[in-house]
Amino acid sequence: MKNRGKLLAVIAAAVIAAAETPMPAAFAAAADNGREAAVTTYKNGAVVPSAKAPSMRKAAQEKALAGYYITDGEKLDKAVAVLKNLKPEATGLAPDTVYSYRMDKALTGDYFYHVRALQRSTGETAGDYLVARDNSCVFRRFPGETRTELLNGTTEKLLEKVEIYPAYKKIPADGVGKVLIRVPGNIPYNLTLTSLNENILKINTDKKGQQWTYGVTRGKADVLAEVEICGYVKSKQLTFTVMDEKDLKREENRSSGIGFPIGIGIGFGWGRGHHHHHGHGGGIVIGM
Repeated sequence: MKNRGKLLAVIAAAVIAAAETPMPAAFAAAADNGREAAVTTYKNGAVVPSAKAPSMRKAAQEKALAGYYITDGEKLDKAVAVLKNLKPEATGLAPDTVYSYRMDKALTGDYFYHVRALQRSTGETAGDYLVARDNSCVFRRFPGETRTELLNGTTEKLLEKVEIYPAYKKIPADGVGKVLIRVPGNIPYNLTLTSLNENILKINTDKKGQQWTYGVTRGKADVLAEVEICGYVKSKQLTFTVMDEKDLKREENRSSGIGFPIGIGIGFGWGRGHHHHHGHGGGIVIGM
């Protein structure tokens, strides 16, 4: 009888222990209305049943977000605090709404923190902003529109980061050249070009208001390039060499050994054809 009593006690203890032990994940998932347990890891190249594809896709997206964006921490908090200190009518963010915020890990143009405010219910973008890392200026972007607005600060420090340079220093007589502009965050700008020797090189303006350098005759000439953004201007003097047919022939002979003949519209990008333009008032903007 004593042995039987001990056996019953052991069985009872085992039943109690089993009741207190959590169910395996598979059983827990089945109990939860038959829903599949969420996939928490993603392995590149893995082969899974089609039914698991949505959860694997979500896991891949979450992993990518963690790799490219900051969703919490002091750095993000500081950038968000800058936005919250601005007027709601400027940022477009409702003061009585709680948003989620996401910031690119990499600086935009080595100058801006790129911050997005997201609707918590849908994940849609409620606001898109560029916050200067030195807090000197804040811009708001308008997705789907060619519009960027300065919300706070000045562009004096920003213009120090703007790069101005010729696409090609050598252009043919009766041919055109262009000036390239690099602006952090693709902030819109106005460009004014002025030839300092119009006997050698002139500035022509097309129907869209874009300015081009135009070679008049053989020689060297300087161009003053001025970039204006929201009340501040950065200027730089650029030197162009205008080449005649003999110069072009020599350049072509020199380059023939490496398989890149120089010609109008080829190699050096010379020509009289249409060129796509970004920015305002002439020049080409290169994103940073």
